Amino acid sequence: MKKYIYLFLTVLCITSFMSCEDFLKEESEYQFTTSTLFETPEGLEKMVIALYPYERELPRKGGNVNGFLGSHLWGERNTDLSVFTTGDDANLCRFSSPGPNSNIRGLIYSPFWTHRYYLIARTNEIIFYGNKLGEDAKASVAEASFWRAYNYYGLWSRFSRLFLTTEPITKDNLNDLTYTPADSIDVFKLMYSDLDTAIKGLPLTRKNTETDGRVTKATARHLKALVAAWAKDWQTVANEVEAIETEKSHEFAPDVTNIFNRSDLHNVSEALFTLIYANERGGGSGHRLGTQYINTIAEQTYTSKLINGQLVKYHEDNLGKSWGLAFPNSYLMSLYNENDKRLQGYYKIHYTFQNPNALITIPVSQLKTDKNTGKSYWTTTNHTNAPIKAEIGDLIYGRDIVAAGKSKIDRRAMLPSSIKMVDLYTKPLDADGAISYKDQIIYRLSESYLLAAEAYFHLNNQEKARYFYNKTWVRAGNTAITDDITFDMIRDENARELAFEGRRWDFLKRNGIWYNQMKKYSGDFTKYPGSSSPYKKDEYTIANGYDPKFGPNPDYYADFNGSDNDVLVRFNVKPFHVNWPIPQDQIDAMGEENFPQTDGYK
Repeated sequence: MKKYIYLFLTVLCITSFMSCEDFLKEESEYQFTTSTLFETPEGLEKMVIALYPYERELPRKGGNVNGFLGSHLWGERNTDLSVFTTGDDANLCRFSSPGPNSNIRGLIYSPFWTHRYYLIARTNEIIFYGNKLGEDAKASVAEASFWRAYNYYGLWSRFSRLFLTTEPITKDNLNDLTYTPADSIDVFKLMYSDLDTAIKGLPLTRKNTETDGRVTKATARHLKALVAAWAKDWQTVANEVEAIETEKSHEFAPDVTNIFNRSDLHNVSEALFTLIYANERGGGSGHRLGTQYINTIAEQTYTSKLINGQLVKYHEDNLGKSWGLAFPNSYLMSLYNENDKRLQGYYKIHYTFQNPNALITIPVSQLKTDKNTGKSYWTTTNHTNAPIKAEIGDLIYGRDIVAAGKSKIDRRAMLPSSIKMVDLYTKPLDADGAISYKDQIIYRLSESYLLAAEAYFHLNNQEKARYFYNKTWVRAGNTAITDDITFDMIRDENARELAFEGRRWDFLKRNGIWYNQMKKYSGDFTKYPGSSSPYKKDEYTIANGYDPKFGPNPDYYADFNGSDNDVLVRFNVKPFHVNWPIPQDQIDAMGEENFPQTDGYK
């Protein structure tokens, strides 16, 4: 088995570098040899550059059609912020099939584990051979050190148990490897050390096209702040964010509504780390992240738009053709003030009638009481004394269509959409399967500031906590906070600012609140739970950990059609789910006697 692993990594390494190196400049692919890669500064630089295109493939893993892995990493599934629909996505999100031997293993756990360890193996080689070359390879060692810490951080945040290795795997040491779970102290020591090396050796900025998108000193400082936050090393968190602000290599974007409305997100002033995609040779194969978080309102005849005398189904107003798999839930949307600018900049909430052939007459609303919950709700939005005929440009509400046409709209068409990854720039509006080449932001300055607010809260420095908290809060159009900052405020502002960027899981888990937040808010009541977990009014109480504000609400689910079990996650989730299971195929390779399965999944 070890021989198989070694041969696989060797072949993968060589083919990866042979196929990706035209990323910056074209050379003969046949010039790459073990000698030129490992024994010259130029070869190590090529190896560093090859890390970026390999990482760009992560959003497509777990099935290239769905990009299943990427959709879970960045789509806030399995956090308290989303409601989800259909298939394997929903099974995982509801924890109905999360085990190490389930189909999910092949779509999520194994691809993530092997992806991260492949990159770790490459960084081990760069660092090992680069240190032998000394000063000439210092920059490559610094960059590879960031990447090694980045990959170990990714593994730690998801699995909390990992195999730690820092030496290149060769035929000489292959049989000496011992696959045992690493001590967490050793893992954090390595990440700290690697990030110190990266901070010392990386440049402040990357201003030319040949190095665009590569990590900088600020990227490494941000990751070190994240690592320190896990370690509750709050002074280090504060120091690193203060250094980012002092060095001024990145500017906090002044207008929150204009951060994501472009494809070249690497040019956003507050982007600290971005995966760059381009529809050209060397630019990667793209991804499908944007369409997964946009609802399918375009499939409703009411939104077809008359353009140049022709009814057009997919247009910019309804964000074109999308897939609709995960959406902001009612808990997330409740966290925003009504005038918070992020509601406009980060979401598409309202859609309008556009089809002159499909307009409806909205009946006068009636107040009804739900027999199960005892809650009252209005049947339409028309509170006048007479029916109203909808006009072009009027907002669409599901209950109005229900009352007028006696048929509900599928919830995938009516739920709000996260538009951070929507692509109106490189993806044709009428193409569902088209690949998007919109860049993907991994780290933003916004998160740095919220990390500093959290650190200063723990350090009992309210003046500094308010200063950094108000960075994102005031930019969104809210009045500056003058009272004391609380942890709950930081928790909620983290959700408001960073939702659907893949940062929520880390925050909840490292603060020890993932399970409670999942139990209270994950998924949504877009309809009553299924018969396997029937809704019991007396049991759905605050005493059992649920927030009744986000229980069954007919004023919310009355708009939606179909049987919906998305709230089952609150019934199924267990504390051990906060850790991903070690992929069974990896345990088989390492030996279960050496690396046993995570508790709860056995």
